[in-house]
Amino acid sequence: MLDSSAGVTDRTRSEPATTIVTPKGQTLSLEYFVGWGGPSAVQLTKSAIEILGNDLTGRKVLDVGFGQGQMSCLFALLGAQVVGVDIHGVNLLTAQAEAKRWGVSERTAFTVYSGDPRTIQQADFDIVFTKSMLLLISDLEVFLRALATRLRHRGQVAFVENGFHNPLSILTRRLVHWWRDNKDYDGNAAYNWHLPAYLSRSRINAMRRVFDLRQVTRAQSRHWYLIHGFKRD
Repeated sequence: MLDSSAGVTDRTRSEPATTIVTPKGQTLSLEYFVGWGGPSAVQLTKSAIEILGNDLTGRKVLDVGFGQGQMSCLFALLGAQVVGVDIHGVNLLTAQAEAKRWGVSERTAFTVYSGDPRTIQQADFDIVFTKSMLLLISDLEVFLRALATRLRHRGQVAFVENGFHNPLSILTRRLVHWWRDNKDYDGNAAYNWHLPAYLSRSRINAMRRVFDLRQVTRAQSRHWYLIHGFKRD
């Protein structure tokens, strides 16, 4: 459980469905790019973009756990040069097709990596983004310290991540991944689908030890959080 001592801000009201306007004037559905997660994930992603800025021209973004590539494409549409990494190749062609569809193939690169951020060849990113990925990392502080090496001086992190929610839903998810024998992620031990670690005060404190956190916001639904901060000097 999280409490006020963790420095968590509650979002107390619902917000309407939203769109994002790119630097070129395109109006885009944020719901489409966020994909699954419902209004809470959309609201917090909107907040993240408001913090980071909706004109990312000339900036480098690392999207860790790119999924089908929508968020990577959104950052590219906002002007960024984007590298998306994930530890399985199932959606690699899908992500590349998504980038082609939006005309951002030249500003996106999708690649498979080992699960260790130190193996990501590029560095000096301005922004690292994750959505519903950190719950799969057992040793969070070690992972985040490795991830910080990929950021430039005072680079930013924006994590839209899962807190503990409906116990029945969590049990169902665990059973599904047990039945799949972890095949979603090729059995890679770095991604722990069998026993996900939802956000807790101790995990947020681990983030604080690595990054200079400026915002920890909990959505109205209580099981989505936005964490924003900077690389420490």
